[in-house]
Amino acid sequence: MSEKTYTSVLHVEIGGTVLPDKLATLLTEGWVDASVNVPSAFQLTFADGGSDILQTFPQMKIGAKAVLSPFTDGQRGTPMLTGEITALEVDADASGKSLVVRGYDPGHRLLRNRRVAGYPNMTASDIVRRLAGRNSLALGTVEATRTVYELATQPNITDWDFLLRLAQENDVHLSFDPQGKLRFAKLAPASSAPADTTPAAQSPYVLEFGHNALHSRIAVTAAGQVAKAGARGWNMRAKRALSAESPATTSKDIVADIAPGALSKPFGASELTVTDTPFTTQAQVTHAARALADDVAGSFAELEVAVTGNPQLAPGRPVALKGAGFPFEGKYTATGVRHVFESGRQFTTWLTVSGRQFRSLYGLASGGAEAAPPMPGVAMALVSNAKDPLKLGRVRLRFPWLSDTYESDWCRVAQLGGVRGGGLMLPEVGDEVLCAFDRGSLEHPYVLAGLYNGRDKPTPDPDGLPAVDPTSGRVNWRSLASRSGHTVELVDAKSRMKSGIRLQTGNGRLTVHMDETRTAVTIRSDGSVSITGTRNVSIKAGGNLSLTAGGSLTMSAGGAVDIKAGAKFGVMAGAVADINATGAISLKSAGAVAVNSVGAVSVSAVGAVAVNAGAAAAINSPATVTLNAPAVLRNGIPF
Repeated sequence: MSEKTYTSVLHVEIGGTVLPDKLATLLTEGWVDASVNVPSAFQLTFADGGSDILQTFPQMKIGAKAVLSPFTDGQRGTPMLTGEITALEVDADASGKSLVVRGYDPGHRLLRNRRVAGYPNMTASDIVRRLAGRNSLALGTVEATRTVYELATQPNITDWDFLLRLAQENDVHLSFDPQGKLRFAKLAPASSAPADTTPAAQSPYVLEFGHNALHSRIAVTAAGQVAKAGARGWNMRAKRALSAESPATTSKDIVADIAPGALSKPFGASELTVTDTPFTTQAQVTHAARALADDVAGSFAELEVAVTGNPQLAPGRPVALKGAGFPFEGKYTATGVRHVFESGRQFTTWLTVSGRQFRSLYGLASGGAEAAPPMPGVAMALVSNAKDPLKLGRVRLRFPWLSDTYESDWCRVAQLGGVRGGGLMLPEVGDEVLCAFDRGSLEHPYVLAGLYNGRDKPTPDPDGLPAVDPTSGRVNWRSLASRSGHTVELVDAKSRMKSGIRLQTGNGRLTVHMDETRTAVTIRSDGSVSITGTRNVSIKAGGNLSLTAGGSLTMSAGGAVDIKAGAKFGVMAGAVADINATGAISLKSAGAVAVNSVGAVSVSAVGAVAVNAGAAAAINSPATVTLNAPAVLRNGIPF
């Protein structure tokens, strides 16, 4: 026989000391409300007719450690809860006054503040240990998790809500054991409960009607049940959609006479898909689908049963339910247990099975509020890092209005996108930018644009032209500018006759101006200008073409040079003019050829000199004409 005798007397230690007899006799009621996924609570009620308990017993104070245990066979049993006093209350009516002492297990410390923090390259179990240390919490069972987060973000939520989210993502549960130690582990499956042939007299984990079950409310429902659950996401690196599905026809937490799949089948195929979270990896999507399927299937049945006091019943313990009839009999994993001790009444234990729906006092008090309220539509941020390891033009951000220390993961910057098109305009470190959050998630920001402020101002027009005309109110110009002041300026102003497009370097030493007003293109450089073409280069002018050089003008070609003129062709030099050729030089004219010089004219050749004329050839000179040659002269002419 495993049955033990429990009394309605509660054993209480406050501040490490057992309640003095004088105070213990004033204890009229006490209860412990323990749950998974929410902190466990306790309450002690003392008859305080003289209103002097707090003065007489100073150990009864906020912050004092409290340990609540049952009496088992006349001896103190195993603690049901180890916690801390968090509130004191006086309750008075016509019958008298009572002192009410309330408290929670150490998990309440995780609810005391909201935190904005990032945890790079850590697993969920690593983060649990870190936050436990920050909150001075003792560790119990912490199962090692495998998923390594590149950056796990705690988006201005409490440590408890953050760890609860990590627990759900890693298929474990968050709670504190009766010794007050943090537990981050899986619940035992309902299938591990005692066999259906085991009587309640042989196991404390059998709830049997007609034996230890006093009252119950059991329900099964097809509401909200689906055949399968799914999740979707987007893989930015692979540029592809992510999806996963998981059947929701059975539950590992409830193994009853009927399964959730059988309840939903009469109403046809149905499916539930979660899309409100921006998942980015296949592993996240797969786990989300499984978790959703478990949550849905685990809600098809709810159980609330009162049994004769049994402190061995605890959250996370599988129990067997007998004598309830079809389809309610089966095995269930408890999610909440409430032990009630009252003077003059039987010690009673209430056991609850509710899936992830919090049927505890804390769950009711929280009102079902979201653990992480969505971020507002858009917000400002400061760029903290632009060295994207993937070279995708991403940046990291800080939010000075939110935290002094938190830095986001790498987030994408909105561009003039397009495959092999668009452009890349990245903000600098320290720039103020406008960002939006994917489905309200702080972990997934996108940079939409840059913002100017009292210190960072737009790059001004090089000529001092105001961006907005002070008289008409029209925009004079728009521009793109780099950190060094290199600008592409689109000028619409007419007042200064400069409408058009202008490109200018930051130092102002090189300008290309496409002047709409004069229909002119001007290139100005304080250095060199080079025009290079790997094939042909063509320069055409409908009017005059002028080439002017302050120094030498050199024209060279790897092949022939042809200069053609439709009319007069003139070559003038302010000094000596040389025409040199390594081969022959040929001068041809359809008319006369005249060679005139104010000085001497010399014609010399290393070889022969030939003068040929189709008619007479005359050499006239007011002075002597001398022809010297070792060759023969015929009629005074070299032959």
